[in-house]
Amino acid sequence: MSKKEETTVSKRKKIFKGRNILLGVIALLFVIMYLQIQSMFGTFSFLQGRDSSLISEIGQIKESYLKLGSDINEVRDFLRMPTSNYAGFSDIDEGGNDSDKNTDSVQLALFKYVDYLAASKNLEKMLGENLTLLKGIEASETFSSFLTEQELNISKILEDENAYSLRIDSKDGLHLVLFYLAKDDGKLLQKTIQSKEEVNYENLEELEKAITELLTEDKNDLIKATKALADTQQAIYDAITSPETATVLEELEIDLTTDYIDRDLKISYSVYNKTGDLIGEIILDSKTSKISLNDLNDDSLSLEVTDISTGLIPFLQKLDVKTFIEKKADEAMKSLRDTLEDDGFKLLLSESGLTISEELREDDERVYYDIFDQGETHVSSIVIEKMTGVINIVQPDGANSENLLFFDPDFKKKTLEIPSTIPDYGDEVSRADGTFNILIAGKHGSLVDTMIFAHLDEAKRTVRMVSVPRDLYYNGRKINSLPYFYGMPELKKVLSEVTGYQLDKYILIDMYSFIDVIDLIGGIDITLTSAVIDPTYRTVDNGVEGTLHYEPGDYHLGGKEALRLARTRHTSSDFARAERQQMIIKSIQSKAQNFGFGDADTIYEIAKTVLSKTETDIQLDEAIAYYFRYQNYEIESNNVMSSGNVLYVPPYITKENCNKLIAAAAAAGEPRPGCENENQAYTLLPKNNNWNIVKWFFKQNFEEV
Repeated sequence: MSKKEETTVSKRKKIFKGRNILLGVIALLFVIMYLQIQSMFGTFSFLQGRDSSLISEIGQIKESYLKLGSDINEVRDFLRMPTSNYAGFSDIDEGGNDSDKNTDSVQLALFKYVDYLAASKNLEKMLGENLTLLKGIEASETFSSFLTEQELNISKILEDENAYSLRIDSKDGLHLVLFYLAKDDGKLLQKTIQSKEEVNYENLEELEKAITELLTEDKNDLIKATKALADTQQAIYDAITSPETATVLEELEIDLTTDYIDRDLKISYSVYNKTGDLIGEIILDSKTSKISLNDLNDDSLSLEVTDISTGLIPFLQKLDVKTFIEKKADEAMKSLRDTLEDDGFKLLLSESGLTISEELREDDERVYYDIFDQGETHVSSIVIEKMTGVINIVQPDGANSENLLFFDPDFKKKTLEIPSTIPDYGDEVSRADGTFNILIAGKHGSLVDTMIFAHLDEAKRTVRMVSVPRDLYYNGRKINSLPYFYGMPELKKVLSEVTGYQLDKYILIDMYSFIDVIDLIGGIDITLTSAVIDPTYRTVDNGVEGTLHYEPGDYHLGGKEALRLARTRHTSSDFARAERQQMIIKSIQSKAQNFGFGDADTIYEIAKTVLSKTETDIQLDEAIAYYFRYQNYEIESNNVMSSGNVLYVPPYITKENCNKLIAAAAAAGEPRPGCENENQAYTLLPKNNNWNIVKWFFKQNFEEV
């Protein structure tokens, strides 16, 4: 090989070597980048199990983000590519004319976090100092000797989830002084039956001196007053548990608790009616030992007594023990009776050829006013529901209740034109790419009472919803009972089969979580086009009791008010309630669209609140990802499966009417009818008992333009 050729080969080797080094460096940098990306994802996963401040977690995310961005820029610079600024989360100027407003979310978050640290540190310090004082008193030999001389005892420090406590008692076991150290605020309180005050001493010597002086000067008075209070409490207990009081409580169907609440130097015993409504109180003033009997429905009946044994029973007998619903039923009964006696109404009946029975029918659930035509044919009945106080119109067989207050002869149910031939979809379950299906369910008690099937189309960026009625009858039981017997996964599976659309996720939310979510996002705005009134739904706002009602108009609702609107159904149908629930979901989504990264703490708290109080197969990281992915999707349509479109109500006989048939047959000596084996519950089935019509309905709602 010539010298020139050797030189060429040598140059080629150097080039290959340099290129290999370059490629190796690039590969190494990308491996580092990959590991750091995995680290960042690990940080997100780590958030899922954390309950600490979100601001701290955001700091970890940003640190990983900036570190990754720095390394990416090194690679881009090495490859002679333009670099990017990763120092800020967004370069978008949101605009606005408020030049004094700080819009730096990281800075604001850091201020908030440092403030949290300072408060936590102060609480920890305060708790530590006051607990040291308590332990010092407990362990003090000089104080122990003083107590022995005074014939007093000191307890051990007791701890529960809320506080630490230490008690000083007389030799007879009377509680003279209580020290209470609350964990939530770090304050140390000193309480006797005559006073309650915060303890603020610099050291143990000052506290010991103050307690010593208190017990030296006031011991006898404290013992005397405490014994008098104990004697009065015993008298109250004896009066509450006496056989005479027990008889009255049973007759009135009320409950008077022997347990008491000791708060702000007042000891209170509660009186409840049969539905658990608080109707009265016995209040013992620990400073004066005076006893007050308070009627919470009528202040004029409240009084002070000196002898509880003679004053208690007359007080209980004067209480209005009726439940809210019973009062509503009484009002309804009075209104009906007044109407029946009205001359104008009597004239209307006469002109219409109708009569109303003078004798009332009554069973365990209803009071009936029967309406007859001239041929004495039973046309219908006006009934008062004893359990709710609602006045309904029912058919002669007692079925198909319709609220009298909302009767509208011009009202027409929503209808749907159903083709004469429905395709046989078989066991087909759609799992189309680019779609996401979630079941939003709600419950109050053991049974699910809300089921909304939400279909998200990622190509169209739309959401379509269909409410499934809880009374849908499938495979021998109402569909809303499946979670109770078999769990939510079974309901998810069955609804996928029934609708023909695969449910990807579900969430079962209770009413308390619903309230928290609405309040966390600052309430929702809705517009009602028709009135909603429910006399069975008792409300208490600012101490004032009332009937749930919303007139047509615009409303801003908090969590409690939104829950009322979502749950009420007594003055409308389950289908109307389902429409309101979908309206509320749309309003929640509208409010959520205003959240951005600057509201990350709110988003995190909402997700954590929902998932901590619900049953779901959605993880925390998934919930946050879904929020940002589907946040701005448009809710394009919503519908409700009902007897006005694809469902019908199969014949059924009420338990009441079945019992009447059995009694009539027995009186006539006829064979016993088998009605007790017939359908005795209101249910819904697909028309013509064809389950394909349900799948057709869902396809019409989810796929048709």
